[in-house]
Order: sequence, then C-alpha cells, then structure tokens
Amino acid sequence: MKLTEKDVVLFSGDSITDGGRGHSMDCNHIMGHGYHYIVASRLALDNCESRPKFINKGYSGENAVDLLGKWQEDVIANKPTVLSILVGVNEGGYGYFNNLTPDEALERYETNLRAILEFTRRKLGDIKIILCEPFYCPLDETDRSYRFSPHPDGVEKPFNRPDSNDPADSVTYRIEVNKKIRAAASVIAEDFGCIFVPLFDKINAVAQKTRMEYLMWDGTHPSIAGHMLIAEEWLKAVEKST
Repeated sequence: MKLTEKDVVLFSGDSITDGGRGHSMDCNHIMGHGYHYIVASRLALDNCESRPKFINKGYSGENAVDLLGKWQEDVIANKPTVLSILVGVNEGGYGYFNNLTPDEALERYETNLRAILEFTRRKLGDIKIILCEPFYCPLDETDRSYRFSPHPDGVEKPFNRPDSNDPADSVTYRIEVNKKIRAAASVIAEDFGCIFVPLFDKINAVAQKTRMEYLMWDGTHPSIAGHMLIAEEWLKAVEKST
C-alpha cells in the first residue's frame, strides 16, 4: 500500500491488537507485538521515503462498547487516514458471564460497532477503514499444555493457559456468539464501505495442516504463526482493494 507523509495508520482492538504495547514514547515497545507490528513494519519500510506514522490503540480485555467510550481521544483526535479494527472475541465472554442470550450479545456488538463506524465517518470522512473478522478457535481440552505451540513447553516458568478453566458450556456459547458476530461484521463492513479481512476460515484451513494450537495458543490469541497469517491476510485484502 502506497502511503505519503500525511498518512497515519491506526490499529484499534482488544488484546490481540494490544500485544503488550508500551504506553510511552519508547519506540522499542510502542507498537506491541502481533499482526499489527508485522503490517506496520512492512508498510513503514515500503514507504520509508515518505515517513508515514503508525499508532496502536489496542486494549486487552475490551469489546466494542469499551472502544467506543474512548474513540474520540484514541482515534478521532489522532486523525488517521487508514484505520484497522479487530474487535469481537471478548463479546462471547462478556455475554456468557452477564447471562445474555447469543442474540443479545450479537445485538450489543452490532450496535456498538455501527456506532464506532458512524462516528468515524462523520468525523473523518472517507478514510480507508479495514475491518478484520473476529475469530474464536477453541482447542483440544484433553491437553492444555504448550507442547503443540511454536515454543518448547517448560522453556520458561509455568503459566496456565487462559482457557485452562473455561467451562464447557462457555465454550459452546462463545462458538455460537462468534459465528453470529462474524456474519454481522461482514455485513457491517459492506454497509460502511470498509475493506473486510476474512480470517476464520483461513485459520481453520491452515490448522488442518498442523494443529490449531500452533496458530492459536489458547483459542483466542494467535501464536507467532497465527499473527503472521493475520498480517498476510490483512495485506492481501488491502492490496486487492486498491
């Protein structure tokens, strides 16, 4: 993607986008790690003569309504010309623990994502918006070790996988909610003229060649391989749209 010195590329979302980012002008850590870092690195080098800017405003644990609450400060005020959004995986957990039906969880997601995009279009006009498909890929419950991840199990101190204690009914619920919001995200992207990045089917297709744990280390968060997959699909979707 060709960028100019006036371009600002901003990534918004939940923990998948947060990626342990720094909150200071320490440029070693300001972008965090993950698909967004890979995409930003590629675009920055490709456009280094024009020196575009890159911002990460992902927040661990958040969903669409949380992002909306800080949208003016985080997004509108920074005046991005390219905006990437990946949010939705936490809608299932929120709905489950707050006793929402899957349709109520879906309505909550749709309402707030539409509000985000309406606000953005009203304030920033016809900027390029990339909407990534939210995904949830539960893993084999019989082995919750790290031995199928890209890293040797036991190479560092023990850390329980975040999905270690997920009740079976919560997994079933989150699968259903994610299916509904994936479909909604595609429709919303079209309604607001966004570039849509399909991810769920691609993740599952690649997982057939290996194990899902190698791509999604806890069912929610991508591994290094999973982040590269997302980055490649992001870049492919954007290039296809130009």
